[in-house]
Amino acid sequence: MINRILMARVGAFAIVLVLAGTSVFAKKDAYRFKFGLISPNSQGSAEVYLETKEIEKHADLAYAHGFSIKRKDGAQFFLYYVVRFPEPMKNLPEGIEQYYTVLEGGKALQSKEELVWELNRSFVFDKSDPVGLYEMEIYTDGELYRKIEYNVAPVPEFDF
Repeated sequence: MINRILMARVGAFAIVLVLAGTSVFAKKDAYRFKFGLISPNSQGSAEVYLETKEIEKHADLAYAHGFSIKRKDGAQFFLYYVVRFPEPMKNLPEGIEQYYTVLEGGKALQSKEELVWELNRSFVFDKSDPVGLYEMEIYTDGELYRKIEYNVAPVPEFDF
């Protein structure tokens, strides 16, 4: 009987330690980060207005998606990102190598590393861009900060 009570107390104590440990030792996020649909705000800079991982492939310059990131303490940081496509890009813009390194035969692009206070990066689609599962890795100060998988779907057709 005493063994059962002792075991129950030890078990309860262990559960409390596990729960307390996850909140005490959890890594605090140093950044404000959003990913989704983007449009210009009242100051003219890009702003995520809808956080989503489901993006329709509109080949329209007014339809943009992307991310915003800023350190909560306001400090500068180094940032670069890698975007992976479901298949190699067929129509890379002229001069893209000024801003990106083309990887994996056109299946991925890596941005140049920048020192920033904050970054709002938007992307638009070309008609030749593939639909399917995309992946973006965001690196801050040389370490992987966040990996995002998002689906790019064809624009639905409506019959009237």
